Amino acid sequence: MKDTRLNELVENGFNKPKVLVLGDCMLDIYLDGACKRLAPDVGVPVLDVNTVVHCLGGAGNVIVNLHSMGAIVSVVTVLGDDSNAALIVDQLQQKGIETNGILYSKSCQTLTKTRLRREQQCLLRYDIGQKYSFDDAMLQYYLLAVKDALQSVDIVFIADYDKGSIPDELIQMLYQEQQLHPKIIVVDSKDYRKYSCLRPNLIKPNYEEARLILGQRENEDRACQGMQWSKQLAEVANAHWVALTLDKDGVILFKRDSAPIHYRVPEIKEGNFSGAGDTFLTALCLAYFNGLDQDNAIDLSIKAAHIGIAKSGTASCSCQELAQKIREPNNKVIADLNELEALCNRLRKEHRLVFTNGCFDIFHAGHAHYLGKAKATGDILIVGINTDDSISRLKGASRPVNRLEDRIEVLCALEAVDYVVPFGDAGSDNPIPLLEKVRPHVFVKGEAYRDEDIPEKGLLHSLGTKLVYVEHVHQQSTTKIIQRVQENKQVLKKIS
Repeated sequence: MKDTRLNELVENGFNKPKVLVLGDCMLDIYLDGACKRLAPDVGVPVLDVNTVVHCLGGAGNVIVNLHSMGAIVSVVTVLGDDSNAALIVDQLQQKGIETNGILYSKSCQTLTKTRLRREQQCLLRYDIGQKYSFDDAMLQYYLLAVKDALQSVDIVFIADYDKGSIPDELIQMLYQEQQLHPKIIVVDSKDYRKYSCLRPNLIKPNYEEARLILGQRENEDRACQGMQWSKQLAEVANAHWVALTLDKDGVILFKRDSAPIHYRVPEIKEGNFSGAGDTFLTALCLAYFNGLDQDNAIDLSIKAAHIGIAKSGTASCSCQELAQKIREPNNKVIADLNELEALCNRLRKEHRLVFTNGCFDIFHAGHAHYLGKAKATGDILIVGINTDDSISRLKGASRPVNRLEDRIEVLCALEAVDYVVPFGDAGSDNPIPLLEKVRPHVFVKGEAYRDEDIPEKGLLHSLGTKLVYVEHVHQQSTTKIIQRVQENKQVLKKIS
C-alpha cells in the first residue's frame, strides 16, 4: 500500500472498528525524582520525588492504545474495590470510554505496579495485589456482561496476564458465541494453549513465553529458533497469524499456509519499554482488521511501538502520532543497517532493487540526470550517500560544501529516489557494507568508472548483481562548479 493511502487509513482511525477488551487491568505509577543522599537512620538511598504519574497498564494500556488509534472500545473486567480502581475508572472516563462493564470485588486489590525512577532509570518496582477473583454470583454477572457486549463488536481483544480476569468459564462461553456470531479474536497471553478452541486470528507470544510453551532451551540465535517455533505455536494455539516478538532480534511473523518471515527492528538503546508489546499488538490488530498485507502491518506495528517506547510513561501511540511518523520526510532515510536489510528482504520479493552511491555535494543537473537513469533500470532506487567525514577523507579538508543533513534533504525531495542511506566510517569509505545488506539486482556507477577496477566488483559478482554504467552530463560536476566559482571570483577581483 502506498504511503498516502496508508497515511489516510491511519489518520481515519483504521476505520474505527468496535473492540471489546477482556483481561487484567492494572494501574502503573511512576515516581520520578532525584537520588543524591542516603537516609541517616537506615543508610539507604533516598528518592526525592518531583513528579507522580498514573498510567493505565495491562489490559488498561491496550484500551488506551486502541482508543488512541481510533477504535471504539468497550471493556468488561474486574477490579478491586479500592482507590486505585477509582483512578483507573477516572482515566477511562476522561477518555470517553464507557465503564459500566467494570465489576468490583471486595476480595482482591486492584493490581498496581509502582516504579521509582531517577532520570528515567528505574531503581525499584513494587507491586500491590496478586490476582483478581470472582465469587459465583459475580462470575455469572461477568459472563452475562461479556455476552451482552459481544453483540455489537467487530473484534475481541483478550489481554491475559495470568492475573485472574479470564476464567475458564469465559473461554467456554466465547467458544459457544463464536459458533453463532464469529468475531476477530486477538489474544495476548502467557499460555495460548487454552485459547486453541477459539481459533484466534492473531496471537503475540514473546520469546520467553514461546520457549516455555514449547518446552525449549534458550539459545543465542533467537531468530533462528523463532523461525522454527512459529509454526508450532500456530498449531498449539490454532491461530491464523503468529507474531513472535524477540525484542532487539526483531519479529517473526507466521501466517497459516505460508513460510515464516523474520523482520528486523532498529536498535534502541534507551527508552521506556513497559507496555511496548501492547502498543505493537494493538497496531497489528487494527492493521489485520483492515486487511493490510503482512509487510505493511508489521512495519506499522514496529513504528507504533517505537513511538510508545520514546515516552516516559507506559508505552502508547495515537493514530495522529503514527500518521506523522509515516509522513516524516526522513521516512526515506535508513540509518540502521539491520533495518535496511529487513526492508530490502521484503521489497526484493516483488521489486527490482537498484543501488547507487555518491557524495552529491552541490547538487546539479548531472546528479538529477544520473539518478533518473539509475531509477529507470529497476523499480526501487536506494542511494548511499557519503558522510561529511568520509567526503573529507576522499576529497580533502575543504569538502563537503554542504552538510550531510542538507544533502540528504535534497535527495529525499527527488521522486526518483526511494531510500537514502548514509555511509562511510574510518574503516571504509566504499559502500560494500551497504551492498551486503541491500543485495541489489542492479548496481549503477558513472561512466567514468568503466575502466577502473572498483572495489565492489567481487561482491557484485558473488551477489549476481548487474553492473550498469550511466553517462555523465558534460561539464556537470561538483569539482567543476567549484572551479568555475573560483575563476569567476578571480575575474571579479581583477575587474574591481
